Amino acid sequence: MEQFWLGLLVGLILVLVAQKTLQSRKEVDGAFAHFGNHVKDVIYIFEVKPTFRFRYISPSLDLYLGEGVVAENYENPDDCFRRIHPDDYQLLMNKVSGKMSYDEAISQRWRTNDGRYLRFEEYTTPIYKNGEIVAVQGIIRNVEAAVMKREELEYVSRHDELTGVLNRRAFNETIDRLSFKKVGLIVIDLNDLKKINDHQGHSAGDQLLQKTGLLLQGLSENVYRIGGDEFVVLTDQLQQDELLDLTVSIRSMFESNYISAAVGAGWEEQLNDFKKLYDQADQNMYKQKNRSKTNRHVPC
Repeated sequence: MEQFWLGLLVGLILVLVAQKTLQSRKEVDGAFAHFGNHVKDVIYIFEVKPTFRFRYISPSLDLYLGEGVVAENYENPDDCFRRIHPDDYQLLMNKVSGKMSYDEAISQRWRTNDGRYLRFEEYTTPIYKNGEIVAVQGIIRNVEAAVMKREELEYVSRHDELTGVLNRRAFNETIDRLSFKKVGLIVIDLNDLKKINDHQGHSAGDQLLQKTGLLLQGLSENVYRIGGDEFVVLTDQLQQDELLDLTVSIRSMFESNYISAAVGAGWEEQLNDFKKLYDQADQNMYKQKNRSKTNRHVPC
């Protein structure tokens, strides 16, 4: 569908260019408006020279940014520069000054009347006269819903459904980015999950996992569940002494919440073999597990 509208726009532009030698500007803009007034995408012509002004904006812009926005921009074209997201301002300036490639879609965010920023995707065509840009015309599509859906799917694909912490896929993706960095790893293994599942049911085991995830997220943003009863904290933001302090805090937190878990840490100043780091943390975790086999878990 997107290619259809883009192709239709390109065809329209070519027709308009061909007609410019035969028609007055008023007639050309009228043909453009006839098309633009009947589509939900936003179509516009913005004149750069001799002065900044909109020659046409389709009424659909009011549907997205709020009533009266079209009229305001006809009267005061600076309004669009005030509505652009601050991080996209330079992109807008490049667009109207010809300092960018127009071959690909432009992504930008615009502020609505109620203060929200919506995301749009635009295909733009510059208009030149005597070698200099005099106007830009384009078609803008509201992609907020599509972007939110894509972000939602991305979130689901990288988070554990039960606990809300990051999952193994996210863990593997993070490992790939950590080569040659200082990296700390904390491995956490719940001692009693199988026993609780067998004697109290899986709902009780799920509650233990959820509580564990919630508690760990209170201490770090970099928590992953990589197995049934195994969590890890993986970070390149801490020094070695800070990682050890975090390990102590995690152990203390579990004890105060009556959760029986073994915790072990590993550290590499410059990571070049993740398996070596993981084995280091895993071995330290099993050392603690062997020392604390008598710990009892009180149901949460």
